[in-house]
Amino acid sequence: MTSPDPSPLPNPAANPNGVLHADLQGAVNLFRFRPERLSVSALEFDSTCSFRVGSKVYEDLQVVDVSGTGLGLQSEAPLDLDEESKVEDVRFRHRGRLVWTGKARVVYPQNGNQLRFGIRFLGAPLSLQEIRFRADFVEQRLGHALERLRSYEDILAPEWRAGVIHLHQLLLEAKALLDSQQSHDTEGRWREPEQSTRLCEAFLERWGPEFRRVTEELDALTGKFDDRQVELGLMFAQGILMQEFRHCEMMRRAYDKPQGYAGDYRIMELGQTDVLEGETLYHRFLHFLSQQFSLGQTIQARAHNAQDAAAEAIALDRPVRILCLASGPGVELRRLIRETPEFKHRVEILLVDQDEDSLRSCLDQLNRACGERGDNPPVEFHCLHFSLRQIIAPKRGAEQELVKTVLSGVDLVYSMGLFDYLLQPLARRTVSSLYNLLNPGGRIFIGNLMRVPDSTWIMEYGVAWHLVYRTEEEMMDLGAGISPAPDSMRVEHDNTGHCLFFDARRGEE
Repeated sequence: MTSPDPSPLPNPAANPNGVLHADLQGAVNLFRFRPERLSVSALEFDSTCSFRVGSKVYEDLQVVDVSGTGLGLQSEAPLDLDEESKVEDVRFRHRGRLVWTGKARVVYPQNGNQLRFGIRFLGAPLSLQEIRFRADFVEQRLGHALERLRSYEDILAPEWRAGVIHLHQLLLEAKALLDSQQSHDTEGRWREPEQSTRLCEAFLERWGPEFRRVTEELDALTGKFDDRQVELGLMFAQGILMQEFRHCEMMRRAYDKPQGYAGDYRIMELGQTDVLEGETLYHRFLHFLSQQFSLGQTIQARAHNAQDAAAEAIALDRPVRILCLASGPGVELRRLIRETPEFKHRVEILLVDQDEDSLRSCLDQLNRACGERGDNPPVEFHCLHFSLRQIIAPKRGAEQELVKTVLSGVDLVYSMGLFDYLLQPLARRTVSSLYNLLNPGGRIFIGNLMRVPDSTWIMEYGVAWHLVYRTEEEMMDLGAGISPAPDSMRVEHDNTGHCLFFDARRGEE
């Protein structure tokens, strides 16, 4: 019986990545290696050097660049220095502080009208990291931070700053108490979704009124801010509150904006989920808190209004087409599919969003909801990775053709979150463009949040989530550009009282 060949031994000439040293490549063109150099002008720091040659002392020479082994210097007039000249008592100062001292020698002497020259250290090297630290962190970042802190004290009212700090203290108290509850729960019952929700409900019932009181007081004070106070107030509050809000994915996403904007599909999904997320009970409480703010409740409620509008459309005794603009997670459509007893006619749902991830996630969830029914409902989904500009001002060619053939001729156009980000002129133009996509008898249904003190302040000053809030008059004005005038046009509230809906219907032709 022949024994198998032994495994080959490692080649001692190979480096740890398995590449043979004989095969390694050197530089392509810069064959002479030079240590890293820092340019004084690039780093914007003020550095000088002095030294002595024999009995002659040279003071305040300009430092041009710095490396770990020497300095590039420049004088105002030619110096009597030869190559290999030894210089004593070298003193390199950065921002007036002595950074390196010792001996050196001249390596690149001045030549003709050239006033620059170089010296090489004889002794310990210079730490470039220290230079960077002094220039970037100490002088630049720390300097700006100290200036900003002084501005907080000079420009923001003491009672306003105290209110923000009080909110932070309330969050810390919540963390301490909820962490204690979690540590005493030896069976880990807090992890059960229903138990988490009950614990958070009980805690918020006692803790929430104080948090809401302070938030509403801050909102009233903020209403008197000028532009400079708003700018500093946002930095002050977010710098403090985000230390805790980062533990909540919903709040962290609003602040970090991983999709490029706050209010992305994932935030909307987290705002409407029944299961609290978080690695600790405190983290789950922050998720629960974000859902329980007034506008958190409204976000959930307006999805039901959208679902009702879609349900009314599919109740028509014929096939229908529905356009959902800025579709996001499509939570209302999932419920529509699950809760509709029977689809008697074909339903075509057009999902339009500028976020590919949003469309992918939404379509996956909707197909799953259809599959769970078990009756193969006659519902078709079409996803369009389209921006608002492509709808209201499509380019000639494919964009115009797509709007004309795919988006036109719908029975319901609705959007629950997009208009929270549109200024009035663009919002009016958008409504007019969307209205023109409707079939005779079709409906346009637009939701827009209203400003609410307990929520708006936290969204803006806590997590940098800025919206365009509208009044009833501004909502009615959205239809000003529709021609001819709609068969009916009205503005109504949702059941929370914090969301307005523009509701217009096209006349039968």
